[in-house]
Amino acid sequence: MATILIVDDQVLNREFLTTLLGYSGHRLLEASDGVEALKIAHADRPDLIITDILMPNMDGYEFVSRVHADPSIADTPIMFYTATYREREANVMAGNCGVRYVLPKPSEPEIILQSVHEMLGLPLPAAAPAPAMAMRTNGAYAGLNDQVSDYLAELGINSNEMLKLVDKNSGPALEGELDQAARKLSLSLANLQMVSLRLTALIELGITLAAERDPVQLLTNGCRVAQDLGVAKYAVVCIFDDNGTRLRHFVARGLDDGLREKLGASLSRTGMLDTLMATRLPRRLSGLDGDPQRIGLPSCHPPVHSFLGVPIASMGRSYGCLYLVDKLGSGHFSETDEQAAATVGTQLAIAHENLVLYEEIQAGRRKLETEIIERTEAQESLRRALRARTVMAKCNHVMVHASNEMLLLRDMCDTVVDAGGYHMAWIGYANDDGTIQPMAHAGVECGFLRDYPVYWMENTDGLCPAGIAIHRVLPYLIADIAAESNMGEWRIRALGRGYRSAISLPLKNGDRVFGAITLYESTPDGFNHIDVPMFEELATDIAYGVVNLRAKTARRKVEQELLATKETLSGILGSIDNIVWSASADALLYVNQIAETIYGRPIDEFKKNRKLWLEAIHPEDRSNVRDRLSQLLEHGAIAQQYRIVRPDGSVRWIEHRSKIIRDSAGAPVRVDAVESDVTERKKYEARIEYLASHDALTDLANRNLLDDRITQAMSYARRNGKLLALLFLDLDRFKAVNDSIGHAFGDMLLQGVAMRLQSAIRESDTVARQGGDEFIILLTDLAEVKHLISVIDKIIDAFSKPFVLKSHHLYITASIGVTLFPDDADNLQDLLRNADTAMYQAKAEHGNTYQFYSRDMSARVMERARLESALRHAIDHEEFEVFYQPKPDLRSGRIIGAEALIRWRHPELGMISPAHFIPVAEEAGLIVPIGRWVLETACAQNKSWQDRGLPAISVAVNLSARQFMQEEFVNIVSGALDHTGLDACWLELELTESMVMNNAERFIAKLSALKRLGVLLSIDDFGTGYSSLSYLKRFSLDRLKIDQSFIRDIATDPEDAAITRSVIALGHSLNLRVIAEGVETEQQLNFLREHDCDEMQGHYFSKALSADDFASLLQSGSCLYN
Repeated sequence: MATILIVDDQVLNREFLTTLLGYSGHRLLEASDGVEALKIAHADRPDLIITDILMPNMDGYEFVSRVHADPSIADTPIMFYTATYREREANVMAGNCGVRYVLPKPSEPEIILQSVHEMLGLPLPAAAPAPAMAMRTNGAYAGLNDQVSDYLAELGINSNEMLKLVDKNSGPALEGELDQAARKLSLSLANLQMVSLRLTALIELGITLAAERDPVQLLTNGCRVAQDLGVAKYAVVCIFDDNGTRLRHFVARGLDDGLREKLGASLSRTGMLDTLMATRLPRRLSGLDGDPQRIGLPSCHPPVHSFLGVPIASMGRSYGCLYLVDKLGSGHFSETDEQAAATVGTQLAIAHENLVLYEEIQAGRRKLETEIIERTEAQESLRRALRARTVMAKCNHVMVHASNEMLLLRDMCDTVVDAGGYHMAWIGYANDDGTIQPMAHAGVECGFLRDYPVYWMENTDGLCPAGIAIHRVLPYLIADIAAESNMGEWRIRALGRGYRSAISLPLKNGDRVFGAITLYESTPDGFNHIDVPMFEELATDIAYGVVNLRAKTARRKVEQELLATKETLSGILGSIDNIVWSASADALLYVNQIAETIYGRPIDEFKKNRKLWLEAIHPEDRSNVRDRLSQLLEHGAIAQQYRIVRPDGSVRWIEHRSKIIRDSAGAPVRVDAVESDVTERKKYEARIEYLASHDALTDLANRNLLDDRITQAMSYARRNGKLLALLFLDLDRFKAVNDSIGHAFGDMLLQGVAMRLQSAIRESDTVARQGGDEFIILLTDLAEVKHLISVIDKIIDAFSKPFVLKSHHLYITASIGVTLFPDDADNLQDLLRNADTAMYQAKAEHGNTYQFYSRDMSARVMERARLESALRHAIDHEEFEVFYQPKPDLRSGRIIGAEALIRWRHPELGMISPAHFIPVAEEAGLIVPIGRWVLETACAQNKSWQDRGLPAISVAVNLSARQFMQEEFVNIVSGALDHTGLDACWLELELTESMVMNNAERFIAKLSALKRLGVLLSIDDFGTGYSSLSYLKRFSLDRLKIDQSFIRDIATDPEDAAITRSVIALGHSLNLRVIAEGVETEQQLNFLREHDCDEMQGHYFSKALSADDFASLLQSGSCLYN
């Protein structure tokens, strides 16, 4: 067959032709431009050259001229292969440079094959269509705007003429007229087709520009289409800044990188470019002498003989210009070229203007996002303030009712912890000897204050936040105790009790500090500096209460006045975040504005209708509220919680505190009340209660709820003689999902599984999440086992469809263990253990199935545990060996490689098959150290053979998925090569296709890194998984191994034979060597040789050998064909 050189700067075009012509047995060569093609043409002397016209570095016109100018290759036949909307220009150019054929893009495969055969002088295929049209020289384009309608009208006229001639009588004159009319009709159709193709290209450009967001890529697309439509040697697009002086974007085609960079630095708005932007009109020039400076272009610009320029302008302004230089195949640009270029310029202007608007919108979006973040931070700050104010309000309430100092301190700590939700609070007094005496505390204390004495004097070992606050007479805040570098002993004890942040505030009587209050939180950043003023106010209030209680006896009259002041202050402080109201016997005296927000009713309505407050209470709570109010006079104060119904129908929870205010004679004068909206707290409490019995991720029952239901179900089954089934379900290869696409998608998958499981069972049954990817299903009230099996089938069927997680479609299966009550066990723990054992047996069957528990399963589980323990012992005591199976070349018969295969020589059980222990090693995570040992051993052994002077061969090492997913795997391979001194080209790594296809994009980088080391890469067991050809092409592979399942029946099974032939052809088309494994018969060998398989491996030649036996075989020069 012939040698054919294909020259095209588009990879897909080259791949299409090489694939198509490769099936005809031709030898195909490729080049991306004219420069590369000239080198190949000199070296390989092709029988035919198929070339594009517009290409970087050297276009097709110049390339053809150079070929014809070189006597050694001048006679090589050449065919142009170009886009259909440039076919006429291509025909003109072909005539000028002596090219006979023009093949349009796209063309039917049969036409391409027919044309190639005709040019090569080969027999034409039977019933093939006509070859590509020979060069045409007729016609030129008219205007794009009106040509379609003109050509349609012309087509109608010519059609009518043809119909009239048909009606005439026959004769020689009539035949001549018919022939002339047919040619005119054909020409009209050709003209209509060509202008339609150009219009189609412009429409496609408009669609492309509308979707483009990168300004440079947008201009690049327009530049490319303009050059293609105008068939120009060079094309340039310039966009200037808002002032129209500085070049903002520059794109050029037809220039090499150096000239493009130089021209981009030299262009400015002068000469012809300024004319185009100022006049906003196209300009065409021809017959120029080549000097670019004559039209205002920089001296570094390529020579200009013909010029077409158009502005890039919208209705409002000019952005830049587009210009084409040197029409290929002609000395000037036509009016049609001008109209096409002008259309491209208009499209670029609109797209550029839209892109600027899009960027402005995006800037606005970013500003809005910033405002949202700031508002969120402000809301968090407000939440902290409201929390502190709530504490302060309640502490003031405590202080008002305190009867002695110790009770005040204790109640203050209790209130701070209860109302504020703080982890711990304590108050201590400073003694003259430098110690701090704890007086009261609340929350999680755990002996912290008792076991660790603290001091306030400087340079003491027991320094703590309270001591620093007292010593400095300033608040002291620790945002993160774990990060605190001082106070070592206190820090260790605090962290041990769960304290993560703290704030301490001095308690002062005038200028004298007498103690401190300290608050602890269980999370870092529980306090910040914004909180300090409010906590200072709290500390001031506590100190104030203490001082005043101490002076109570001496200042009783003053205390009475102070009590009234405190009550007023309590109302003022409470109004910040709570409803505060006062009412006498016959009127509502005061209610603050927040009541309108919480109740959803205007305050005036409460003043007009005193019963409105009671009417707003939820009907189910109204009676209890009345009962509590009736106790107010008796007790003096009440507290209660109830629901209200707002006018919009929404329900809110209210916490209400009210008390009677009496005059000096003890007579009640009014009621003061404080109400808080605690709806969110109620929701939080309900959520906490729900999570005590349900899984937070899936909303399934958790283990607590499941245990309770199993216990009840067993009691019911005992009483009624029913069966109860417990299913332990574990997802197969769930870890691979987390490792490949992330834990967030793993959580989404678990939620999807939970929904499908719930839909597969009855409402009376229970699905619970055990943890991780494990689920437990309780099936109750079963009459017969066959009913149970139908439910299990429904569960397995629930996994038959893919799980759609955003852009990912995942198929996943499950392994299910089944145990029955009372047949298998009569208590909860045994049932769970049996179901777990059966599940592992299902996993041993490769998953996607279920297994009923049987008593011998426990023995198998114990056997697996013993095998895992023996594997760990084998790793520590070097019980593994590496055997080597030779791989001879199918052409020469010589041994050119070997595959390293691990063997386990157990001291008691003898040789153990890898099929028995490798799955256990995979599950136990031991495959990584074992695989690393095999890699290093194989490298060292191959280097040893080379040092002994034996023929150099490559050794292949199988990789597991876990090995390959190691982040440091490339470094491990590099280290093994460095440590043993083996050249990387003698190491081959075998991967399964499913291993890399599960996350192809992630592994491309790792495969590329391995290739940079110089190792060989092969896909093992090819054909048993799924592969994307586009990914195979990007994987930088060297070899494909055909799985032995296809080789086994290759001589008798046509399907296996067809698959094997296809894999060989696919491998060779990707420039990969193909290896067949499992070859055991001469018939298999002959088939593989007949279809050009490269290498083989199998017992027909040799089984796997020990290192010494393999060395002897290699040294003997044994050959496949001896």
